[in-house]
This record gives sequence, structure tokens and C-alpha cells, in this order.
Amino acid sequence: MLNKLLVKTSGALLIFLILLIPQSCTFSVRNGSTTPDDFGNTLKEIQQRGELVAITDNDPFNYISDFGDLKGYQYEMLKNFTATLGVELKIIVEPNPHKALVYLKQRKADLVAMELPATNEDVNGLVFSEPLFTSSQVLVQRKSVPGKAVIRDLAELKDKSIVLPTGKQKQFYLTDIQHETSYDANITGVDHVSIPDLIEAVALKEADYTIAYEHTAKAMSQIYRNLDIRTTVSPELEVSWIVRKGSANLLNAINTWIDDNKDGREFAGVYSKYYKNPRQARLALGHSTKNQAISDYDDIIRESSRIINWDWRLIAALIYNESKFNSDAVSNRGAFGLMQLMPHTAKRFGADVNSSPAEQISAGLKLIKHLDNAFARSVPDPKERKKFILAAYNIGLAHILDAQKLAEKHGKDPAVWYDNVEYFLLAKSEPQYYNDPVVKFGKVKGTETQRFVRNVLEKYDHYKTLASL
Repeated sequence: MLNKLLVKTSGALLIFLILLIPQSCTFSVRNGSTTPDDFGNTLKEIQQRGELVAITDNDPFNYISDFGDLKGYQYEMLKNFTATLGVELKIIVEPNPHKALVYLKQRKADLVAMELPATNEDVNGLVFSEPLFTSSQVLVQRKSVPGKAVIRDLAELKDKSIVLPTGKQKQFYLTDIQHETSYDANITGVDHVSIPDLIEAVALKEADYTIAYEHTAKAMSQIYRNLDIRTTVSPELEVSWIVRKGSANLLNAINTWIDDNKDGREFAGVYSKYYKNPRQARLALGHSTKNQAISDYDDIIRESSRIINWDWRLIAALIYNESKFNSDAVSNRGAFGLMQLMPHTAKRFGADVNSSPAEQISAGLKLIKHLDNAFARSVPDPKERKKFILAAYNIGLAHILDAQKLAEKHGKDPAVWYDNVEYFLLAKSEPQYYNDPVVKFGKVKGTETQRFVRNVLEKYDHYKTLASL
């Protein structure tokens, strides 16, 4: 496994580049004075746009797709926090911690959520929240066997090779190893791997040593019993979120939420779910850090996407919201399969209840193509038209055409979905609108369709971070 994934960086001695500040400085960074570089408006901006943008890394314990369902410790904690703010969550995946912090400083994101100690060159202008939890870093090695003892004294790492993911060296506290070995530990960067990948490589005798946070190492040791993770290589480190210095209101909201919940069931339950459950460790091992699978049908969806020339990940997001990738799903209204087509609609586009997953997907995409043609003139912007297509897929073309007519009559834009046609679809549940002469197809409750469009597009945003085009 490792030999296929590893591309070693030129120059093995990377350790002298890693200069981490003492743990006591983390406290001063978090509790130091905050300058109002944005006048505390970050939280207000988040609430106005209805979305918090967070950066996390590609560690599968933090963010992962499990048969289309998004999971991970950082993901779930961020979702819980954004729920208290009443906003949606947008994830950006950036494996390199330095780049993640640069993006934060450039205001491309609101916070960084990954396991990152403070470093001299990167924390200027940033502030750490209260910790979600604390954890030491440990040396991951195989248990002793005759002729090879485990390392307990860090000085014994002199001339030994330790593998870490390329670009993530600054995520680790290497000061003590540096001092004890006089810079003679061989720190090798490896491309396109996560820490769980490297822990597995140690267990499979493809590498001798790596370093991991203890909570991750313990999770992995539930799978690989030949691992020794008892040699500590760092002080107790705080796993926190990071915001720009000056984002005072956002920082206060985060800290208040942490203080109110850190001793409760919510925090303990999420931590236990991801770091004390062997299933999560097995799930983490089953995913490539470069290109995670979304479902068992990824190849079929990719191939079928040519029918409508859509990003296959958007189609996957639609399928997830329709059927959770269950090809045998049947709704209480009789819609069936991956695409949840009604029998008469499925027959029109070449499928029935006995059709294969590929045939089900093909029929659904032919329906989408039909809807695309129906909206081609009235909604000329292809990106905007996708929202109309998703809505019509969910509730039917007729009700969306009614909503467009209402929008036009009342001075709204019939070619724009959010707050325009969407608004009048919701209004069709009220007598003054469904009795309007321009309405041909009567009363309907549009709240489910409103949620459907938003949920599909939100899921699509997440899938774009997990799988390549």
C-alpha cells in the first residue's frame, strides 16, 4: 500500500524546518488582546450570508463520505455549532495547514478546524478558541519483537526514519525529537497520504515510525493490535478552532458554545463516535485521501452524466437526497429506485421496477434532460436553470411554471430561483395565490421542494471537496 502512495520529498532532513513554539504560548495566543481588524463583524457577515465557511484537512477522521453520508469529527462538531447560529456549513478541504491559515488570513474562510499547534510564523494575526479537547502526540511503532525493542527514549530516534504527510510537518510538535537527536532524525515527507494511511503502513511493516495525535493512534490501534503508541513526543496539546484576530464576536460565540457543551453528552458522544468506535477506524482506512468514493455507483453516475453534461457529483447529491443510494427504495407514493421515479414517469424514460441501477440512473437523467429543455428559454443561465430543474424534479414541472407566472405578475424575476420563483412556489399554499387566474395547477405546499433544492446543492458543495471531477 505505502509503496504505491509514497513519493518522498527531496532531502530527507526536514526536521530543522519545524520550529514549534512552547505550549505555554498557545495560551497567550488564545487569550491575548484581540484587535478589531474587522470590528467584530465576522459573525454578522456569516449570519447575513447564511453560511459559515470552514477549512479542514483531508484526515478521514475529520471529514469523510460514508456511502454518500458526510461524517467526521470536525464536520459533525462544525454542523452542531452552525446549527446554533442558524446558518449552513460550507467546507473547504486543504491538506496543507500553512495554506489553510493563509486562506483564513485572506478571508477566504471564517475559521480553520484541524489539529494544529501554534507555530511562530503562522499564528500572527490569528487566535485559537477554547479547546474542544486535549491530546498528546505519540510515536507510532510496532510492538517489540525478539531482536527489536520499542523506543521509549527519544534520543534513540537518532538516524531513524519517521514518515509524515508532506506539507503537514507543522502540524506536529517535533521540538523534543529535534533536541534529543541533534537534528539527526530522518523526517521524510510523503505525498497524498493521511496520518491513518501512515499508521497502517507502520502496522503492515511498510514504514517503521510515524507520529500521530494520541486519539487518532488509539482509534487505529483498535484495528491493528501490533501497534505500540505509548511513547509520548509532545506536551498535552489543545485541539481548537482558529479564527482571525479581531473576529471577536465569532470567537465569543465559539467559546460560549464550547464552554456550555464541553462537559455534556453532545461533545462526549461525538468524540466517542469517531475515536472509540472501531467501525470509524475501518471506514477511515477505506478511503483515499486524494479522491474519496461517494457511493458504490460512482462509476455508473460518471458515465451516465454524459446524457445531460452535468457534474456527476451534482447527480450523486440528487440521488443521495432521493434514495440515500438505495436501489431498492420505494416511497409511500410508489416512487422507486435510486432516482425515485414514479412508475409512469419511469416507463416514459425507459425504466421500471425491475431495471438495473444503471437503467434507473439513465431514466432519471433523461427526465432531467427533458426538464432542461422545458426551461431553456425562460431560464437562460445554465447555473440558475439547475435550481429550477431540481425543483421540478421534486414537485413537477407544472407547479414551477405556475410559480414563474406569479413571479412575473408580481414584479419578481421569473428566471431567478432564490427569493423569486422559490418565494411564489411557497406562496401557492395561500388562497390569494393559488386562486390567481395565472395559476393553472392549483394549490401546493412548496416547503419540501425548497428544502430539496437547498439540500441537494449543499450536498453537492461537500461532494466537490471529497471526490474529483
